[in-house]
Amino acid sequence: MFEASPSTRLSASAPIDREGAPVIRRPRPRQRTALSFEIIPPRPTDDVAKMDELIAGLASYNPDYVSVTSSRRSEWLEGTASVISRIEQTTDLRTIAHLACTAGTREELTEWIRTLIDAGVRGFLALRGDLPETGLPDGYMPYATDLLNLIEEVQEEEAFRLAGGKLALSVACYPKGHEESRNFDHDLDVLLTKQRLGADFAITQLFFEAQDFLEFVEVARLAGVRIPLIPGIMPMTSLKRVRRMGELSGLEVPEVVEKRLLEADDEYEAGMELTANLAREILDAGTGGLHVYTHNNLAVTRDFLDRIGIQ
Repeated sequence: MFEASPSTRLSASAPIDREGAPVIRRPRPRQRTALSFEIIPPRPTDDVAKMDELIAGLASYNPDYVSVTSSRRSEWLEGTASVISRIEQTTDLRTIAHLACTAGTREELTEWIRTLIDAGVRGFLALRGDLPETGLPDGYMPYATDLLNLIEEVQEEEAFRLAGGKLALSVACYPKGHEESRNFDHDLDVLLTKQRLGADFAITQLFFEAQDFLEFVEVARLAGVRIPLIPGIMPMTSLKRVRRMGELSGLEVPEVVEKRLLEADDEYEAGMELTANLAREILDAGTGGLHVYTHNNLAVTRDFLDRIGIQ
C-alpha cells in the first residue's frame, strides 16, 4: 500500500544512515524524566473553563511540550489553532501541532502550517492520518514523509520569523508495527526515511507491554535510527477503553492485560497499576521520558504521575 503512488520516500539503505556506526547500548538513566502531554481540542460547545483548568493543571508539571491533536469533532485544524492560541495566551508552554495528510490538499496544508505558526506553534507532529474508506481525494499527499518535506519548505520561507531557528519535527513510530505495513522491516525503513527527511524525534503509538517498546528501541538502533524514540503512554482506566484503543490502533490486547482487568474487583485500580508498572519498567530500563495521552482527563493524568513519582 505504501508504494501505491509516487512519493518523495527514499530507501532506508542509503549510505547516510551508515555513517558513523552507532554504539548500541541502553540509554543512561537521567535525574529528570522528560515529560510531555497530548491534549484533544474541545468541541465548540464544550465548557472553555474546563480546557483552561486542564491546561493550567498540566502546566504545573513544567512539561517539555504539549501536543495538540485535530479531529472532526473540534472542527479539525481550526480547533487545534484555537487551543494553541489559548495555551500561548495563558502559559509559557511549548506547543506541537498534529498535522495529518488527510486534513487537506497540499495548498490547504501550506496555509494551515503558516496559520499554526501565527498561533504560536514551533513544532509539528507529521502524520498520514486515518484513510477514509474511499481513499484520499485528489491533491492530498499520501505519506507523512511528503508532509515532512512540505513543513521544511514552509520553514525555509518563514526563516526570518523563526529567528534563524527551526521547527521541531516529530513523527509517529510503531513498536508493534503499523497495521498497513508489509512487515517489521518495512516499518523500520519508513522510520529511517522520516529521520533522513528531518524528523527530530518520534513518539510511539499505543503498546501495552514494556518489552514491546524496549525491544523496538534496540532493533531500531541496530537499524540506524538515532533520533529519540519517546514512549506514548495511555492510562488504562477500563477494559472497554483498552479494547477500543486497541481496535483503533489495529492492535490485539494482550491476554495478560485482558485477564487482569476482567478479574479485578476494581477495574480502574487494576488498569492504573498496569499502566504505572509499564511506565516504571520503561524508565528503569533507562528511557529518558514519557509522552502521556491525557484524553483531557486531568484527574487520571495526575493519578498516573503520582503512582510513578512525578510531581
